[in-house]
Amino acid sequence: MSGYVERLDRTLRQHQEWRTKECLNLIPSENRGSAQMKSMFLSDLGNRYNAPDRFYRGTKFSDELQSLAEELARKVFNARYADVRALSGHTADMAVLLSLTEPGDQVLSVDPANGGYPGITHLGLGKILRLENRYFPYDDHAVNIDVRGATPMMRAPKVVFFGSSFIPFPHPTRQLSSEAEGVCVYDASHVLGLIAGGEFQDPLREGCSLMIGSTHKSFPGPQGGIILSNDEEVFNRVAGKIHPGIVDNIHLDRVAALAVALIEMLQFGKAYAQAVVKNSKALAKALAAEGVKVKGASRGYSESHQVLLDYDPARLKALSVRLEQANIIVDEGGRIGTSELTRLGYGPGDMETVAELLSQIVLGKKPPDFVQKKVKSLVKQFQQPRFVLTSFPKLPE
Repeated sequence: MSGYVERLDRTLRQHQEWRTKECLNLIPSENRGSAQMKSMFLSDLGNRYNAPDRFYRGTKFSDELQSLAEELARKVFNARYADVRALSGHTADMAVLLSLTEPGDQVLSVDPANGGYPGITHLGLGKILRLENRYFPYDDHAVNIDVRGATPMMRAPKVVFFGSSFIPFPHPTRQLSSEAEGVCVYDASHVLGLIAGGEFQDPLREGCSLMIGSTHKSFPGPQGGIILSNDEEVFNRVAGKIHPGIVDNIHLDRVAALAVALIEMLQFGKAYAQAVVKNSKALAKALAAEGVKVKGASRGYSESHQVLLDYDPARLKALSVRLEQANIIVDEGGRIGTSELTRLGYGPGDMETVAELLSQIVLGKKPPDFVQKKVKSLVKQFQQPRFVLTSFPKLPE
């Protein structure tokens, strides 16, 4: 038995040391939570249940906690309605499709081939729920939905999804939602933190009945999901599907952690979101100056937390492996994320250093072991999360 304990201890320590103290973490789906947020997972809440039908007793404080988190979410996103029970952005997507569609209904979204989220398409829920998935025409030069081509497609779909996994620029929700006869939904999984800070777009005031998403990407919260709306009828239909059909235990410790992150965004959200976008622009410009191919040059490269490299998929996959050998962590899609570095205090000037390190691998100027030493030296200088609460009530023993 002791062997398993030692193995577990060793593996956890190795991960913690490597990913937090030795790596440049540039995956746009990830972020760095504050110590205050993470402390919520040490509370008793992780052992407890609650349920809207009051089947479980002893929930008077955990019920208040959920109410507080949803009150904070309404305030941060200027929404009339909020539900924090979804365990992920994908779970929120599932609630939407189970509530608003029937088999055979048409759903319109960004094609996975253009960076759309596969989970709602013919590769995921679309196939499972027997939906007819249709896809927006896409403008590769603008790295965005082609408004002119998409306009005639807006009438037929029962649900229209804006938002994408690859999203350097705001989607044309205002222009297209007015043409829709179905429900417009904005999947803000990637850009939720930017929307919270008022720096990307405002889907609930641009024609979308729902905004759903993950709470752990550009939004620096725990892994989980959220549903927001100003449309009472649509919101109630979707929220009504959550329990008991999709989520039973909502993971109360996660809800508490989300409440901490929402408080942080109330206080620091605007400054954080502005810093993320500035860093993305600076990183993209510096990469291009080094000779690295970056998408979206005609539009200033990025207005989000993402910088997209412009190489074919096979090369991007090979580059992700080689970059990992240098302790630079990216995904295989060529997305470079700035959220986590921003949370750790990196600024536009530091992005030039990051771009130099990236380019040395991407362009084959230096071997991974040489770059890895430079990465470790840089990472040591940025260890404390910023845009966080400096004082927070301690958990009782």
